[in-house]
Amino acid sequence: MGLWVSFVVGHAAAQEAPPSPTPGQEPAPPEPGPDEVQLEAVPGPAPGARTLSLGATVSLALERNFGLLSQADGVTAAGFRVGVARAQFLPRLTPRWSRTSDGTSFGLDASQRLPWTGGTIEGAATFTSDEQSGNPAPRNAAASLLLRQPLLRGVGPNATFYDLTLSRRARQNQERSYELGRQRLAIQVTSAFYNVIAQRQLLTVSEQSLKRSRSLLKASEARLKVGLASKLDVFRAELQAAQTEDSLVRSEAALESAKEQLRALLALPPDDPVEPPSVSLMDTVTAEPEPLEALVARALESRIEILEARDQVADARRTLSLARQNLLPQLDATLAVSRLGAGPSFADAWSFADTRTTLGFTTSYPLERSADKANRALAEVDLSSRERALHQRELEVEAEVRAAVRELLRIRKSVDLQKQAVEVAAQQRRLATLRYERGLASNFDVVDAEGSLVLARSALVGLLASYKVAEVELKRAAGTLDVTTEFGS
Repeated sequence: MGLWVSFVVGHAAAQEAPPSPTPGQEPAPPEPGPDEVQLEAVPGPAPGARTLSLGATVSLALERNFGLLSQADGVTAAGFRVGVARAQFLPRLTPRWSRTSDGTSFGLDASQRLPWTGGTIEGAATFTSDEQSGNPAPRNAAASLLLRQPLLRGVGPNATFYDLTLSRRARQNQERSYELGRQRLAIQVTSAFYNVIAQRQLLTVSEQSLKRSRSLLKASEARLKVGLASKLDVFRAELQAAQTEDSLVRSEAALESAKEQLRALLALPPDDPVEPPSVSLMDTVTAEPEPLEALVARALESRIEILEARDQVADARRTLSLARQNLLPQLDATLAVSRLGAGPSFADAWSFADTRTTLGFTTSYPLERSADKANRALAEVDLSSRERALHQRELEVEAEVRAAVRELLRIRKSVDLQKQAVEVAAQQRRLATLRYERGLASNFDVVDAEGSLVLARSALVGLLASYKVAEVELKRAAGTLDVTTEFGS
């Protein structure tokens, strides 16, 4: 029996190994197997799972994600507030009616705020009937029209449309925050999407490593029976097999966690059978990015945060202008037209009414202006603060673009280096296995080389998955990420 095992082991080694080297010469490293160097096997989703492409996954997240829906509610609420602010320039009509034991009264009040000028028009018409007084003209008609136009304080479109402009800016801020939320969510979904794919590949790496470890354990036990290996080799192989199996269990758990994280972004139950399809990571690395100077210039021109910071500076200037205007005296021009008459009927009362027109000017200037002066000072401080914030934001955006480009280039270089590391680790393992099979060394080198191979392949999988996310992150940093165009959502 022992001779037969020795023949089997020797025959297997002869099939795998190249011609024996001369005495004292190390055997040449054989070519690594396809399961050791390249990630050719593209693991797929679980049986019965519903697969979604990256674009479909992002689209579903944009429709269902709870956080993004809350931001959309904020945009809707801001739109309602704009409508309320716009309503102040609509005519306001208030009908009135009353009846007492002395008579009846009805009328209509109207007011209109004038756009651009800041003036107001107020009108009122009242008709009363006093049947119990015995007056031969029991019907009274009265109407008045008043035009009030500020000449200093409160005049001009800035003061007139200030509240409406603020409400519109608040809505614009909500819309920009919503778009930033869409971009962040798209990046999160992309990261979670490729994390699932990477975890699948890592699970395949663990399964292949476990298969090789069990083969080494069987070979070590067979060699122990014929006296070609020590018990230490068997213990070492058993330990490696146990550790590899534990790594497989952890890879399975990590894959399930990655799936649940993706489903959470989609607002789906953790056990919903939704997964990414089979995607190869080997074709992830694409062309180099644009020149850094072009990306920085585009980011400073089109980043949403920069646009918002610039608009905030404009808001501060508008507030400062209004605060300075509020320090002026209140000077108003008024034009009033009134008509008052009485008669046996309302028609007669209106026909015989007297009309009076008056033109006047009113002015006032409070001596205590602490609040207005403080508002102007605060507006000046706020303007300086917003300008500094804009400059700081521009520096931060440039730093983000530089960091995103640097990260993308680093991953590209690391991918090339890691591919070489995988090839070297695979050759190292094959050579260590060959030396062990020929009795030139223990299986210590095989176990060590197996660990290096698994680490190299795992690192390569992580880099390939990170590269795709880094591409999207660079587009966001450069201000060119259009979620609808990029993901078809």
